[in-house]
Amino acid sequence: MTNKVTSLWDSYVISLRIAADKKGKLTQSFLGYILSFIFQGLAYAMFYPLLRSMFKESFILNEILFWLSSVFILSIISMICKWYALDFSYANDLADVAHNLRLKLGEKIKKMPLQQLNQYRTGELNSILSQNVDESVLHMGVVAGMAFEALVIPLVIILTTFFVDIKMAFAIIIVLPFSYPIYIWSRKLTKKEKEDNLTAHSDLEADTVEYLQGLPVLRSINQVGENSAQLQESITNVREVQKRGVFGSLIPLAVMNTLIEFIFLTILSFGTFWILQGSFSLAALISLLIIVNRINEPLVNFLGIASVLDTMELGFKKIEGLLNIKSLKVDQPKAMPENFGISFKNVDFNYLNNEKKALKEVTFAIPSEAMTAIVGPSGSGKTTITKLIMRYDDPSIGEIEIGGINIKNMSQDELMSLISVVFQDVYLFDDTILNNIRMGNPKASDEEAKEAARKANCHEFVSRLPRGYNTKAGEIGGSLSGGERQRISIARAILKDSPIVILDEPTSALDTQSEVAVQKALDELIQNRTVIVIAHRLSTISHAENILVVAKGEVIESGTHDELLKKEGKYFSMYGAQQRLKLWNLNRE
Repeated sequence: MTNKVTSLWDSYVISLRIAADKKGKLTQSFLGYILSFIFQGLAYAMFYPLLRSMFKESFILNEILFWLSSVFILSIISMICKWYALDFSYANDLADVAHNLRLKLGEKIKKMPLQQLNQYRTGELNSILSQNVDESVLHMGVVAGMAFEALVIPLVIILTTFFVDIKMAFAIIIVLPFSYPIYIWSRKLTKKEKEDNLTAHSDLEADTVEYLQGLPVLRSINQVGENSAQLQESITNVREVQKRGVFGSLIPLAVMNTLIEFIFLTILSFGTFWILQGSFSLAALISLLIIVNRINEPLVNFLGIASVLDTMELGFKKIEGLLNIKSLKVDQPKAMPENFGISFKNVDFNYLNNEKKALKEVTFAIPSEAMTAIVGPSGSGKTTITKLIMRYDDPSIGEIEIGGINIKNMSQDELMSLISVVFQDVYLFDDTILNNIRMGNPKASDEEAKEAARKANCHEFVSRLPRGYNTKAGEIGGSLSGGERQRISIARAILKDSPIVILDEPTSALDTQSEVAVQKALDELIQNRTVIVIAHRLSTISHAENILVVAKGEVIESGTHDELLKKEGKYFSMYGAQQRLKLWNLNRE
């Protein structure tokens, strides 16, 4: 974080980057505001000759009408230019900029490495997509007009007043040397406050989402309410930041108001003195006071408006931080495999901010249209292997191939069209059962989705639901049991009909009855496909054509169940331990 004040030109350049393909229209809008306030400033400058004509001893109507007409015409031109400038907001360009920015962020999130994406908390991403986008475009509409008004009108009034009365011009210009340090001081205070505020609200949003998602667990351990320390701390932090922000914004405003009042009284005093001496006219004094009063409002407002520029800049930095993450590169020439065997060749992989290798020189081959099981203790690298097959990220060293084609030569969409995944923890969307199944193939008909449900052993329990396939699954599938969610996930995979299936311990958390139902669904899914199973219970994968034993990021053994038992190595020890545990449980019963 820095306390450096961003120049107005820098803010303009950032605005053009945010506007993207709308930057031409944005520049036209800004030009319209500038022209509008130039003419408005000229209209105010005409007050002096107008009042001078009105206070002359000889009343000349034509002269008064000329200056009055000048004020009127300049005001009309100012209004037309302002209407032209406001077209950027009224023609929905402002909404389009925000919409396009969100679409760009959405595309980035879809294509960025999942390892990078996982560095962001859910609430933080939500804050970027909603709050930071709105903050980035907020200044482009009416706020931009207010900023140009505060800058242009005083400048035009001062310049034109030099041509009318030099003494008046110098009387007005003394406002600027006093106001500039206050402006810089205010920007420094508000920038620090905006940085703190942005961070505090982002943390609060992330902690709130995390708290709500974990509320069932928190209730079970009696940690709701005051005991949810992290959320309480975030709420308190937002309050303290807001308190400091109010103080930081009000003090400069109060000082600026006091300065303007002091200058107003000073001009009134000196003007009266000069009138009595005969060196100044009453018309000039009245004009001067009107102009100084007109300058007062934009100068004070500009202190508040300038902080919006800091909000825009800080919000866009968050957005750019996400947009600047490099997407996974697709190497040329692009190619698609003709068979679906999978091979790892000397693969090393590190997770971000972790020097310890998650995989070390991993080399193996998974045959096409056969079942391969991956077993090993927790943290050994089993899930990392399946993540890399789906190109969660690229290995630091080595290559991963499907059918002899490096997965880097396929787009993410092409790669994932080859793979169906059934996770241990199933995520269902708050939509109908039918639509949750159809996510496996959005083009599938209702009947095709229902047929997949029958194959996945779903049809019977779905038919008992209040609205059948049109029943909503609830948020994260909360209205269904674990086994039911798992079978819907399998139906989704069946409908996708991909040649490679990854099963990440799909039955480990189920009761016996649910496991039997899910296993029947899996039997339907894995026919004639390349199947990779991450397994904890070794008895469930004893029939696999190939078993890979992983420990500390390395494949230490491979073979069939019988072959591995004969080696009497790691697999033999794991299998024996599970058999003894099963026997111990039977004896206890």
